Amino acid sequence: MTKIRVLGVQIQPEIGDKKANFDKVQKFVEENAWYKPDLIVLPEVFNSGVDHKCLHKCAEQIPEDETTEFLSGLAKKSDANIVSGSYIEKTESGLYKNSSVVFDRKGLILDKYQKIHMFNYYGSKEGEYVSSGDKAVVVKTDIGKIGLSICYDLRFPELYRALTYAGAEIIICVAAWPYPRLDHWMTLNKARAIENTAFMIAVNQCGRVSPKRQNLGMSMLINPWGDVIASAGGDEGVFTGEIDFDYLKKIREEFPVLNDRNLDAYRVSSQYND
Repeated sequence: MTKIRVLGVQIQPEIGDKKANFDKVQKFVEENAWYKPDLIVLPEVFNSGVDHKCLHKCAEQIPEDETTEFLSGLAKKSDANIVSGSYIEKTESGLYKNSSVVFDRKGLILDKYQKIHMFNYYGSKEGEYVSSGDKAVVVKTDIGKIGLSICYDLRFPELYRALTYAGAEIIICVAAWPYPRLDHWMTLNKARAIENTAFMIAVNQCGRVSPKRQNLGMSMLINPWGDVIASAGGDEGVFTGEIDFDYLKKIREEFPVLNDRNLDAYRVSSQYND
């Protein structure tokens, strides 16, 4: 399979209303069934929306609860791999994690990633409600190796380099990224694609969350050269686009920048003493 079809589903979640959010996702997937996607990607905390008060209330044990059941059924019905965006997981130890779960075409869980970096600025207190993950994850699927990340992770290039070293051909960032940081969203996603010569799939929430917060949408598919080849704009909707593995191979062979790393030279030192 040299080309795969991607469907990015961008929604404005209804706060705390899982059923309404499941219905939104299912509607967009069914309306675009004609595209026959190989991979469907949803936004961060798509089932609950961005509200700290809802995070623990909407938390689930994976794989027993309703969001996992919904996504498993959707994957089977769509004959597509699904990256869940993310939803809040209550672990056996009682901790809460922001988890991104990957389903195969049969609805089986292949792996999950727990968000490493917590965002605690501009009124957000994610770290007070959710515990950090401690492991980068690359998932082997029937459409290639996929590296996972969530929202604020995007500002940490070390994570993306680790995913690339582990063999990621496609890197996904699911998010609830707000205005006014549009330029950051566009620039960082392009940079992650360019610096790792990888396809980057960025799927974000959209819409007004509160009087002080509006998520900006702009979900997109970016090729290894940094070109945005598909975008969902600012409103609820989808993007469709193809990942061409022949193109990925061509870029990595013609411009093998990662081979020119000089790890020994990156040690910081000074020839002068204070």
